[in-house]
Order: sequence, then structure tokens, then C-alpha cells
Amino acid sequence: MEPTKRFQTIENIKKVALIFFLISGLAHLSSSAFIANNFFAKEAFIVNKTFDIPFIITGLIYGLSSLRLALIDPEKEHKTLDITLIVIIMLMLAGLIAINLIFPDLNK
Repeated sequence: MEPTKRFQTIENIKKVALIFFLISGLAHLSSSAFIANNFFAKEAFIVNKTFDIPFIITGLIYGLSSLRLALIDPEKEHKTLDITLIVIIMLMLAGLIAINLIFPDLNK
């Protein structure tokens, strides 16, 4: 793949991640407000628990793709940086899933 196409791909990933980050963040934070005010508490709790991992992962993808775009020269290969960033995202996802399974609800 050409370096400029790869660069454009990372820019597109960043744009899509930002859109999903904003949508999942809005849903997650509004459900938290509903829970705090006891409006539709059961439904808001389900939405809150559903959108916590996508909110964090899309934020990571957006942030790390921004970091990658800032650190690279579009004309060179950066496989080590790409692999490192992918491993960070995968470890964070595995950690978040493990935390949600080990500590499903600390309020009870």
C-alpha cells in the first residue's frame, strides 16, 4: 500500500473513531445522569453498562491514531509503532473485559 493511502486510512479511522466516541460518550454520560436522577433507572443502567467499554475503546483508538499521525513521517514504514499501538488497544480491551467480568457490580 502506498504511504499516502496508508496515511489517509489512519486519518479516516481517526474520523470514524471520533464519531463513535461522541455517540457512545453521549449515550454513556446521559445514562449516568438518568441513573443519578432516578429516571428510567433500569433502562439507563443497561445502557450505562453496555456503553462503558465502547466509550473507552473508541477514545483509545481516536487518541492513539492521533498520536500515530503526529509521530510519523508519511513516506516511511512504521510497522513497530503500528504493532505497539494495536497491542496497547488489545491489552486495554482484554483488561476492561476482565474487570467487567471479575467485578460486575460493586454496588451490591
